[in-house]
Amino acid sequence: MSAMRRWRTRNVPRSPSDRGPFLIDLFGNPRLGDLPLQAARNWPQRTALVFGDARWTFAELHAAVDRSAWALMRAGFGPGDRIGLWFTNRPEYIFLLFAVSRIGAIAVPLNTRYRSRDMAYCLAQSECNALIYAEQSGPIDYGAILAEVLPGRKAAPGGGVACAAFPHLRRLIAIGDSKIDEADTLAGLIAASGPVDAAAVAARAAAVAVDDLAMIVYTSGTTGNAKGAMLSHAGVRLCILRSVIWGTSFRDVQMHYLPLFHLYAIGFVTVPSIALGASQILMETFEPELALDLAEREKATIVHGFDPHYRDLLDSQRRRARDLGSLRMGSFPSGPDNCVAIVRRANAELCPIYPSFGMTETWGGITAGFMDSDVEQRSEASGFPVPGVEVRIVDPETGRAQPAGALGEIQVRSFSLMQGYYRMPAESEAALLPDGFLRTGDAGYLREDGYLRFTGRYKDMLKVGGENVAPAEVEALLLELPGVLDASVVGYPDDRLNEVAAAFLIVDKAAAVDIAAVQRHCRGRVASFKIPRHVFIVDGFPMTPSGKVQKVKLREVAGRHHAQVQSMARGQA
Repeated sequence: MSAMRRWRTRNVPRSPSDRGPFLIDLFGNPRLGDLPLQAARNWPQRTALVFGDARWTFAELHAAVDRSAWALMRAGFGPGDRIGLWFTNRPEYIFLLFAVSRIGAIAVPLNTRYRSRDMAYCLAQSECNALIYAEQSGPIDYGAILAEVLPGRKAAPGGGVACAAFPHLRRLIAIGDSKIDEADTLAGLIAASGPVDAAAVAARAAAVAVDDLAMIVYTSGTTGNAKGAMLSHAGVRLCILRSVIWGTSFRDVQMHYLPLFHLYAIGFVTVPSIALGASQILMETFEPELALDLAEREKATIVHGFDPHYRDLLDSQRRRARDLGSLRMGSFPSGPDNCVAIVRRANAELCPIYPSFGMTETWGGITAGFMDSDVEQRSEASGFPVPGVEVRIVDPETGRAQPAGALGEIQVRSFSLMQGYYRMPAESEAALLPDGFLRTGDAGYLREDGYLRFTGRYKDMLKVGGENVAPAEVEALLLELPGVLDASVVGYPDDRLNEVAAAFLIVDKAAAVDIAAVQRHCRGRVASFKIPRHVFIVDGFPMTPSGKVQKVKLREVAGRHHAQVQSMARGQA
């Protein structure tokens, strides 16, 4: 390995037996399952993971990963097997994520908001061979949901489970106790497997190729069934490169309250923390008060989150100030215009916030804000492409490349792209172009400074009399109207303009918000064609399991309303 291909950190604590320097091959291709072992060699006694009052060093984390890997091997799992993970943030999730990869199997993180219908679909579509789950989390009885999903299950000869509706499923493995008689427990499998055969685990890990699948991660499915993006181990390199741009090292302490079934958590916190020696302060769920208390106690240096996370953290800090002087940065998967205000506030009141743009299909963020970027770039841009990533903007109708500043579809080519959607060839072909670019379905443009600017989902864009309208821009304006708690803008059919903007609003009960108030508020602030022509006051929005607004359902409501109005008009004529 040449010196040009090495990144060296001096004065790193290491065991007496580790005489060599600490090296990370930034231009190589580490596999997911290799990271705990490398971390144990580089920082054996440094704190890797904190969960409540429990702590693990990197040596202890690696040992826990190999214990889980050996137990899975002894239970009959190996290369190509798909192992679902369905439980909230716990240390076992991290151990198992790496253990599954270490034996050449494929991790399938499953959304903890899934209920019986979602779970049945993903369990069948992914052809999971095992499902590892927790019986209970807070008020949610996952065991009861699973029992409903698996009717007619029975114990399989020689151990495990059999269910005619899910012929690929061989084992249910519970974290802790389980009311399902046919389920094993993780502790039981570990105990039955005996002492770890480290050589056998290492041999299995060595046989894993970088192009092998590491995970199948399901997208939110705002317009239909979720799709399982097939992600190889090549994306690990992207996670490391992005975090190196942000200076992440063994000196960092990362707050980790993002759900581990989400690629944001895996790619921005778990993978780079273990690859670069940072500590993770793991929380089962996001609780802003507790998060800030832990950040103060553990001297956290990095936080992460979408705009609701930052809004809650900032409000909590205003209510009761903590000493957060240790924070040096936060990451933010840059949103459209309606996110700018909260990101600017976080930059001013919390710490510098650095943007990134990405999606499940790209292994997460394929851009990163530079450390010397100014507040405008950090708040209103979406980062600069990471080395090895190409971004182009094309006209979605003609396919022609767009110049700087011109809006179009964001397309990405990268070593980290998904290999396709699992068992969905037509959807895969539609997304992955012959020249290697991925159609993201997102709208945006490249700025003169080279930064990308994401403006919203293309399918959510409105075309009002031939003019493009980004719903997020209007939503951001509506959120400034007193009494409006949340806003979502979709298209409403119009005979003359094809469609116009309709606003669905969640409002304070004491507020007098109607169409007249909305139009007065917007007039003079945005172009007239962007102003909503219809307003619907609602109690809440239809959401996907991952917390995204299902605008397709709001458009259906708007369409039905338009049909009713047209019908009434015909009746009166």
